[in-house]
Amino acid sequence: MERKECFGSINEVALEKGFTQIQTNPECRDCQEFRDCIRQSKQDMEEKKERDELRGQEMIARIIDLSQMLSNEVGSCLLEFLNRIYSSSLEAIFFENLLLFYEIPKETLSFSLTVPISRSIFNLVQGDETKAEQAAGQTTIYQQRETRDGFFLRIVLIQRSFPNNPKANMGLIAHEVARLFSSDSDGVNQILKTLSASENNRFKKMDTEQRVKWLMEEWGFSDELEALKKERARLDEQKKC
Repeated sequence: MERKECFGSINEVALEKGFTQIQTNPECRDCQEFRDCIRQSKQDMEEKKERDELRGQEMIARIIDLSQMLSNEVGSCLLEFLNRIYSSSLEAIFFENLLLFYEIPKETLSFSLTVPISRSIFNLVQGDETKAEQAAGQTTIYQQRETRDGFFLRIVLIQRSFPNNPKANMGLIAHEVARLFSSDSDGVNQILKTLSASENNRFKKMDTEQRVKWLMEEWGFSDELEALKKERARLDEQKKC
């Protein structure tokens, strides 16, 4: 018996509180290949997860390599932050962006900016390095982007850190990245593509600050957000004195 064109297309969707739901077509109920199909679908999803993990590690290595950290404390916080966001349920949005971080020795508020990069410009910047990688048959983050029209370079300038408080430092990094995506129309659209219908509608109704808080919670930085708030409140009190 020949396999149907839809073989292996069954989707297992993650729901809230750890539950999962299997999405099928109406005709799947009477299909004799249902068990084999769902087994193949799970295998495909596991292989995709492995590929995404590898892509994530490649992205993390590239980000760390291109970013500039002046202190080991902030550098270790950045590495922990990257590992966590590339393991989150929203990791897909980061494959369309290159995050860069620069620690600047100034006692002012940190800020960030976004630079759209076209594919032609990106290929020009890559130069001979990409050609060598392609000749060697390697799959890199550059090659994976060639099918897209471009990507976004998102730069975070860290101008104030909190000594001996890694939670607050990670909260600061996570807050700036969340603000980057929440205040930018392209970033918002990237997020919406990864959400379910109910989450999509709820996210659209949020203002920027609510979106920042929601993103940080989704990435698993609730405690770090509270630590950041406490440090900022402490600094505000010092200014009043």
